[in-house]
Amino acid sequence: MQLSYQKTETEEHVASLGTRALAGFLDLLLLLTIIGLIEYYTVSSDEEAFLLKVERILHLMLGWLYFAGAESSVWRATIGKHLLQLKVSSTSGKRISFRCASLRYLLKPISVFVLLMQAISQTSTTAYTRLFHDRVCDTKVTDY
Repeated sequence: MQLSYQKTETEEHVASLGTRALAGFLDLLLLLTIIGLIEYYTVSSDEEAFLLKVERILHLMLGWLYFAGAESSVWRATIGKHLLQLKVSSTSGKRISFRCASLRYLLKPISVFVLLMQAISQTSTTAYTRLFHDRVCDTKVTDY
């Protein structure tokens, strides 16, 4: 009797925009909680300035390191994406590099702006599966 083993590939489904938005909200909530705790327990450089603090650069760097580091890690996802069972990979299914994840992070505001403008002008007629930052970086967000 001969046994054979064949590895079956699981079909990946591209994540919906709603699921991705919820994962982004969870990540944003986590980052804002961490930043709020840091702000509460540290002394600010200028207590009267609200947006123009030197610490804002550190907060942006924290967000960049969190998103780029998590999406290029073995998990291939941030904590929010991992909780919703999503992962970021290249279109060929491989893990993305830190450089690619950094570029995705920098281009996300453009994707959000485009989506908001399309929602305001009501020109979006199709469901989006790959946003601007995914297309530029040749990546996809899938369910696993």
